[in-house]
Amino acid sequence: MTSDDRYSDLVRRHFDTPSNSGPLPGASPAVFTGAAGRRELGIHVLFQARIEAGAIDEIRFQAYGCPHTLAACSLATERLAGRPATALDRTDVMELAETLGVPVEKAGRMLIVQDALHQCFQAWENRRLAGKQGS
Repeated sequence: MTSDDRYSDLVRRHFDTPSNSGPLPGASPAVFTGAAGRRELGIHVLFQARIEAGAIDEIRFQAYGCPHTLAACSLATERLAGRPATALDRTDVMELAETLGVPVEKAGRMLIVQDALHQCFQAWENRRLAGKQGS
């Protein structure tokens, strides 16, 4: 088996030409960030979502990790754009892993992706709840 046999065509496509990679342009109070992992441990994931009226207007990612990790981040951003902000906390990363053919031994990496999405949601939720308290 060659090293390329470890990656499905979908993983290769998302790794070679990732969707929504890089930071969101411009600072905005509508941009929420979530990060997880540690670069020195081989994986770090950061999501930024612009959330307007409770919906994800735009979402981007930056990641350091294996091709499976980057592909999962890319696919997640494709699926999350336009959805309610709560979808950040409800994304089934194991379903993403299955779609991409991620081996079971990399399940921990998928949980890092999930943690970063959760942190992004939590940043939005904290601000939303703080705004309600100020009303």
